[in-house]
Amino acid sequence: MQDSTWTGEGIVGSILERIRSTARVDLVYGEEKRIGEKTIIPVAAVAYTFGGGAGGGTATPSTNGHGEESAIGGGGGGGGSVRVQPVGVLEITEDETRLVPVLDWSRIITTALTVVGVWLIFRAIFRRR
Repeated sequence: MQDSTWTGEGIVGSILERIRSTARVDLVYGEEKRIGEKTIIPVAAVAYTFGGGAGGGTATPSTNGHGEESAIGGGGGGGGSVRVQPVGVLEITEDETRLVPVLDWSRIITTALTVVGVWLIFRAIFRRR
């Protein structure tokens, strides 16, 4: 008998159970801090990515005349990741509550370099014509 963790349902079920155990509101909203008259609460974006797979097999009748069957097959696999990225902080005062964003300079620079790279490629392609 095959262990259910190696079947497609077992893999996906295991991955979903891990996601359920880690998907908590405290991943998005951090512990509040009191600074003078302000309360600061960190805020993050959480993204889950996962995938799973399974396999199968076949049983073929024996050609050696003994009537035995041979089974061929197998499979399985799965994986995932969790990405937590700071978004900003909630700043709570007596008068107002506002979200103060956190700028992700590495993402801004990477996006700018990608745009410039694509522009240079298109420019080179269309100059040849």
